[in-house]
Amino acid sequence: MPPPVESVPPPAPAYPPPQYPPPQYPPSQYPAAPPPAYPPVGPARLHYNDGDPVPAGYRVVHRSIQGLVIAGTVVFCVSYGIALSVAMIDDFEDQTSWLAVPIAGPWLMMWNRSRPDCDQNSGSGCVDRSLETILRFYLAVDGVAQAAGALMLAFGVAGRNILVRDYGYASLHLTPGPIGRDGYGAMLSGRF
Repeated sequence: MPPPVESVPPPAPAYPPPQYPPPQYPPSQYPAAPPPAYPPVGPARLHYNDGDPVPAGYRVVHRSIQGLVIAGTVVFCVSYGIALSVAMIDDFEDQTSWLAVPIAGPWLMMWNRSRPDCDQNSGSGCVDRSLETILRFYLAVDGVAQAAGALMLAFGVAGRNILVRDYGYASLHLTPGPIGRDGYGAMLSGRF
């Protein structure tokens, strides 16, 4: 027969651990950055039409339009650079010197080369120096590209008014802070 099983008494109730005071940390030597008076709501920039009311938390700023400035500069420089390089390759002869004039140069070259050239000394009469169709097409495209680039650049630099979030508003901050050697309290700070 198996030996009788003895019952084990339940363990004694555990006492709660002793309560310790919260740790005392020395105050920080660096002031905490004050939180904003209210969290920024809405986009950083908004479209603005002259005469519209300015919403709270925004201010009107005049800015250039970067996309138009960059695109206009690239289009103008490339088209004018091509025209100027063609004139330099031809040593600025045969009416190509007009290509050194920005925007109007291709149109002036086209006009001057399409006029008849009359030489009074040779006695051979007037010679029609009209341009070939292909050259006329390229001059027109180059003139339009230079004008478009200059217009984009001018509109981009002229800019527009936009609304920008204003972070320079008055604010009050209530933050916890040390009082005396062992105490804590609240500090009120503000900016006006």
